[in-house]
Amino acid sequence: MPDNEQPDKYGTAEGARQLALDTVIRALVDHASLADPGFRERAMTGIEDYIARLDPQSELQADFAERARGSAAVLLGPGS
Repeated sequence: MPDNEQPDKYGTAEGARQLALDTVIRALVDHASLADPGFRERAMTGIEDYIARLDPQSELQADFAERARGSAAVLLGPGS
């Protein structure tokens, strides 16, 4: 049975999945950045462009923007 179909006896499935995704994405970002030094900057620009369209007065949108920036910084690593 694949891991994603096994019962989550200990409540660790989401954390394990997030660890795997974060690790793979960081490795892919590192690899892409070697071939394209502007990759990280373009990725952050895309996120900032999305955030710029949000309602800046909304606490919900502000929280979303802060979390998106933080998550992107973790995934994109140095220079993000």
